[in-house]
Amino acid sequence: MRRLVLDEVEILTVACSPEAQRQGLARRATLALIETSAALGARSVFLEVAADNAPALGLYKSLDFEHVGRRAGYYKRRDGTTCDALIFRKLLT
Repeated sequence: MRRLVLDEVEILTVACSPEAQRQGLARRATLALIETSAALGARSVFLEVAADNAPALGLYKSLDFEHVGRRAGYYKRRDGTTCDALIFRKLLT
């Protein structure tokens, strides 16, 4: 899911069921989103991810997203703990 405003896209959700993980589905979906966003005139893509989500961090770094910010304690977990959100950007031009 994404949101396009002027020339910026924000990726809101990328998810795979546990049994579908590690098959390249998130990579393909993210690449398709980037491609269609660029075709619509987007110049940059933003997303945020939990700081402890190692698989997602690896994916976004491998797709040349750049870490540009942090929201401390942004995610509230069911057990009452919090986790920072890391903000990433990819320039398309």
